[in-house]
Amino acid sequence: MPFDLASATPAQQNLPQNLTGEDFLKTIPPTAATLVKKYANGELSVTPQMTRTPQGIQLLTAITQYDPTYDATNYQKRQQTATAFAKGKQADAIRGANQALYHMGNLYNRTEDLNNTNILPAIVNPVVNYVEEKGLGDIRQGNYRQSAQAVASELRRVFAGAGGGSLAELTKWEQGFDPNAGEAQQKAHIQNGVDLLRGALGALNNQYQEGMGLNKNVNDLLSPEARHVYESLQLNQNPNVPKTPGQKMGAALTSNAPSITAEGKTSVSKSGKPIVFTNGQWEYK
Repeated sequence: MPFDLASATPAQQNLPQNLTGEDFLKTIPPTAATLVKKYANGELSVTPQMTRTPQGIQLLTAITQYDPTYDATNYQKRQQTATAFAKGKQADAIRGANQALYHMGNLYNRTEDLNNTNILPAIVNPVVNYVEEKGLGDIRQGNYRQSAQAVASELRRVFAGAGGGSLAELTKWEQGFDPNAGEAQQKAHIQNGVDLLRGALGALNNQYQEGMGLNKNVNDLLSPEARHVYESLQLNQNPNVPKTPGQKMGAALTSNAPSITAEGKTSVSKSGKPIVFTNGQWEYK
């Protein structure tokens, strides 16, 4: 496969020579950038024969500028790691993390919907919730339990794929869900779940960096929506309610956004707030 950067190398474009990562890829043609990324990620192998040609040397130079930790002799390790995180138990763990974070964002909403009191919660909430659910047919209590079970189930998948962390801690945490706890207690419990997830992702990140290089981060494998929920929950913020105009919307709030995404088009979010399509994505007005 021919590889030629002669017309687009940083040197010939008078661009900074110290660019790496995605910043470097922006300086070369898209087709070449895709190839460089695939070689660096272990999807393709740089053979000894290739490095004996000018094009091969140019390719290797581009790869190492994109990823300074790249080592052509370590191709097999990168390939095995990339495969594991694409198809193996580690891939299951990443999918579990994405789902767990989606469910955590949902559970945060269910917690606020339930609106349990923080005053004498062990006395007031059981009575109120029982009457509302059993007597009045309220579905909020059931929705909370279902979301909690979904979070726990997906976290188990993350722990199984991470090969680290304490399942005993996870089991104890699962048992701590209480539809009758105060809202503050329930949110603190979600925060504890985020801490458990952080530990499991840390174990996965160690595996990922060992195989792919220290400049890689397993968080980059999470979906943008999952990363938004993760960052919000770590700050104990509702990931489904942006606080300021111009803030990007999470997936949970764009489910009813129109499919036509013309620049400047306006609509309303799932929560009923006005939104506008700006710079390629929906934002609050």
